[in-house]
Amino acid sequence: MKSTLHTSGKKTVHVLNDLIRINMDRVTGFEKAAHEERTPGAQFRDAFYRMAIEGRSYINDLHAKVIRMGGAPVTQATITGKIYLHWVEADNRFDGADDASLLAACRAAGAATEEAYHYALEEQLPQDLHELLENQLWSLERAHRQLHTIK
Repeated sequence: MKSTLHTSGKKTVHVLNDLIRINMDRVTGFEKAAHEERTPGAQFRDAFYRMAIEGRSYINDLHAKVIRMGGAPVTQATITGKIYLHWVEADNRFDGADDASLLAACRAAGAATEEAYHYALEEQLPQDLHELLENQLWSLERAHRQLHTIK
């Protein structure tokens, strides 16, 4: 079956797929952090679970947009696009040696994710996609601020 996406549509799908990959990694990272035996207290676990659930929601929304555009959404977090690579270069690891390291890694991942969304918003996107990404970014920023309140 031949793709009906034009060049700008392919670029938009690529940007969305990069964000899907980032969110897949976020979900995996936050779920791992939530399940760590050394993760102290309900405040940490609740925050990590909530961020994983939000990430799944972002993935679902982005998948739906890619499908509506006639593209194929990614289903695995594989290293490809420039937005995703920018995020990976931030060295996001959720397996720190102690609580402070784990929390610092989660905070760094949040900051890098926000940067990736800002980068994506610089692209020429249809208005509905731009609004979706802005809304997701707003939620990401709020979650990132919450990470800074956890001690």
